[in-house]
Amino acid sequence: MIKSEPDKKTIDKVILLYNHKNYLEAINFSIKILKKYPNSILVNNILGVIHTELKNYILAKKIFLKVVSLNPKYNDGYYNLANIYNKLGEEDKAIESYKKVIDLDQNYYKAYNNLGNIFRKKNLNKKALEYYILTIKINPNYIRAFYNLAGVLQHFILDEKNKYINEFFLYLLEKKIIVRPSAIATNVINGLFLNTNLKNNFSLIENNKYPKNLNKIIELLNENKLLLQFMKVCSIPNYYFERNFKKIRNEILNQIYNLNYKKIYLKFLIALSAQCFLNEYVYSETDEEIFKVNKISAKIKKNIKTRKINDLEILILSCYSPLYSFDWCKKIKPSNNLEETFILQYKNYSKEKKQTQKIKSISAINDNVSIKVKNQYEENPYPRWTNLGLSIEPRVIKEVIADINLDIDLKKINFSKNTEILIAGCGTGQHAITTASKYKNSEIFALDLSFNSLAYAKRKAEELNCKNINFIQGDLLDLKKLKKKFDIIESVGVLHHMADPQIGWETLTDCLKKDGLMLIGLYSEKARENIASIRETINSLKIKTTKKNIINFRKDIFESNNTKWDSIKYSPDFYSTSGVRDLLFHVQEHRFTIKKIRSYINKLGLVFLGFEDTYVLDRFKKTYDQKKDLYNLDKWEDFENNNPRIFSGMYQFWVKKL
Repeated sequence: MIKSEPDKKTIDKVILLYNHKNYLEAINFSIKILKKYPNSILVNNILGVIHTELKNYILAKKIFLKVVSLNPKYNDGYYNLANIYNKLGEEDKAIESYKKVIDLDQNYYKAYNNLGNIFRKKNLNKKALEYYILTIKINPNYIRAFYNLAGVLQHFILDEKNKYINEFFLYLLEKKIIVRPSAIATNVINGLFLNTNLKNNFSLIENNKYPKNLNKIIELLNENKLLLQFMKVCSIPNYYFERNFKKIRNEILNQIYNLNYKKIYLKFLIALSAQCFLNEYVYSETDEEIFKVNKISAKIKKNIKTRKINDLEILILSCYSPLYSFDWCKKIKPSNNLEETFILQYKNYSKEKKQTQKIKSISAINDNVSIKVKNQYEENPYPRWTNLGLSIEPRVIKEVIADINLDIDLKKINFSKNTEILIAGCGTGQHAITTASKYKNSEIFALDLSFNSLAYAKRKAEELNCKNINFIQGDLLDLKKLKKKFDIIESVGVLHHMADPQIGWETLTDCLKKDGLMLIGLYSEKARENIASIRETINSLKIKTTKKNIINFRKDIFESNNTKWDSIKYSPDFYSTSGVRDLLFHVQEHRFTIKKIRSYINKLGLVFLGFEDTYVLDRFKKTYDQKKDLYNLDKWEDFENNNPRIFSGMYQFWVKKL
């Protein structure tokens, strides 16, 4: 019998060459082996994998077809063949091959995951969700599947019961780096309604026996792990939750005020305290509540020396104001029950105050509008956040940019070996930290007007072990003082808050290298018509920007019968104080049209490369199916006219400097 496979030592050598990325040597050695063992499944398979790495997809496909013909039950061969079909755009054949893998091995979790990716690409998000869930059921430690699950949940509305999904929601909310909780908040809410008894629990609040059944309600809510975790990581964008939380908060306050200290309140109060802190105490309060809060606070202050203070007293106060706002807080030695709340509401604040002293400044702020914007974000750093969606691993710039599918020939662009990237207007750090996780061998310069926002960003970067960011305080208008030219500049949600956006954009362009890329985010005139209307009302009523006025005006919107204002109630920004201020009370706001953007691009000597938002792009492709249409601003102008709310999340697009 003729031996079809070489010995293990030979196979191991090929694998070693591949693992060390000595691809050419590995190919030559494989070819040499195949002269003696032409039907070696293992060597042919490795050779196909090497050609896949080298993007020789046609050749790899030919090799893998040979592999599966040699052994029709070799599932790795079918898996590799499916991957090649996928890369070549032959998606139906890829699906068929992945399913063949699963027929041969029902626990081949990567095949399920990749099927999910194909269905997601086809916008069959429900089908994709099913396959990601199957992947995780087989291998709960496969982190990539959780990233994919989080991705699909941002473009799919959960509308039926699913016995697994809440467990996965909990995992996503507990991890700090997979997804922004706000990005999946709608589906977490749906999961709570569909897969738990939350509505029944909340309905007890409307019962005529309330507040006598408060303890029963708290017991039931304490059992809902997903709800409690959700409250700790995300300002929940839903008025039904808010209304019920306010009622529960008020009744627990009454109980504690009357010295009814029930241990059962502890667990829920810790979560409610976090929720109120994250939404920056945007819930309205009655005069009676304020009176009782002040009384309890005075009592704590009086009893500090004797330490006759109940943990519940401190927790209920932290549901109305942050702990750092109470002058007695620094004298408290927190119990184990209070440790989590003290870290969130006192220790982190103290760290940020120290950080402001260490942040470098490029200049004093002189522009009048910049001064006003700076003051706004010193008072209300925006947004307050906990978790973030970071890249699994950093990649070289060209790989990252290639995924965005821009109108650019990357072969003609030479980025610096150590890429320097500017985030102009980094706020509390979400954008800068996300970008830092994306690009390999990169150094990020994150600029913002607000010291308090930067301190928040710096604390979060340290918490997430993100070490390649330089946080700098200063005005975008003074960027030249950095004396740097950047490979990439990203500025999203910034230019439209300047006195003259064109001057700001010119400044950014001057700091960009030739052939450098720039990501810009601007408000849309059409998409923000409702917001513009509310801003006009605020200005006509001459409502001053105070926290009390923001909360009261927000309450008026909820109670208003004006249907034109309904859409604002669904904005995530409407569920935090800084969010409402940024949304409706900002000191400066410009809005743009595609025509105006085209004019700016031409004046600045830039080239439009394409929009970034995948949801918007998918919607566009349903109407315009030619690839060149993606880069035609005339087509986009028509598209927006027919879909006026499509850019409600801003125009986000890339340009290149000539």
